[in-house]
Amino acid sequence: MYTKRFRKTIGLLTISLLLPLSNTYAKDFALPQNGDSLIGEVQYTTTQPGDTTTTVSERYNVGLNTIVEANSNVNERSVFAPGTSLAIATRFMLPPVPRKGIVINLPEMRLYYYPEGSDKVMTFPIGIGRIGKTVPIRQTIIARKKINPTWTPPEDIRQFDAAQGIQLPKVMAAGPDNPLGPYGIYLGIPTYLIHSTIFPESIGRRASFGCIRMNESDIKQFFPIVTPGTPVEIIDMPYKVAWNENQLYLEAHRPLEERSDVEAATLAGVVRSIEASLPRDQVVLVNWQLVAYLAEQPDGIPHAIGVRL
Repeated sequence: MYTKRFRKTIGLLTISLLLPLSNTYAKDFALPQNGDSLIGEVQYTTTQPGDTTTTVSERYNVGLNTIVEANSNVNERSVFAPGTSLAIATRFMLPPVPRKGIVINLPEMRLYYYPEGSDKVMTFPIGIGRIGKTVPIRQTIIARKKINPTWTPPEDIRQFDAAQGIQLPKVMAAGPDNPLGPYGIYLGIPTYLIHSTIFPESIGRRASFGCIRMNESDIKQFFPIVTPGTPVEIIDMPYKVAWNENQLYLEAHRPLEERSDVEAATLAGVVRSIEASLPRDQVVLVNWQLVAYLAEQPDGIPHAIGVRL
């Protein structure tokens, strides 16, 4: 078993190389000060015999999309040869929106939680709705929460399962077959909730009918501390731009397919976001070539794209 840990600097990006046989990344971090935006560190690992995209994502408690975006020639169903090197994108940029309550960034497939009165931020991978079933992009609240929720399948889900020869009950009792799992956190948007899942391979995928899915180990930690009335902001931000110390960073993710024509999901939108972040009274050197590359080849990792001179 490897336990050696060391740091390597490539250009402006500091990477933590960690080669364990079993590892999970931190779920909570100290909130950056002075308006800074980065938490965590990128990690590298080598695969074990029998590893797949799913087993690696579960080991590091990240979504499938995190592994796929950060590693070329990897897909959701990859089976790796032992010793394959993989990047684990466990460095995150806090979304450039008010740091309060819950922020859900759909293209990133990640939830951020800012506990009230705390100097911490918690972050978890999530699964989101498939194309055409995305939760509305808006502000809402946590309406209520329930342990061992029952499930009333909506008509579209009943029809979908019926087409596959599955007849769902009108109401499904709590239990091991209930797709909501043992924890349900209901949003102020009717029929939408954050819940645990009996399908861990759906984390980091567009697999639900609109609800937000969390790993059971994550929601088990999250459920007791989140309270009804907590504000929730659901955002569509495939390209996040923010400052950290004297450097400007860009973190790029694949846009939602059905919203790929929205300006924020285009190179022009990225350029506008960067220009809006540039101070008027200072000179900033921006690597526009890197910006264009990341817009076309998003890897989910924050990259320094500019520096104050």
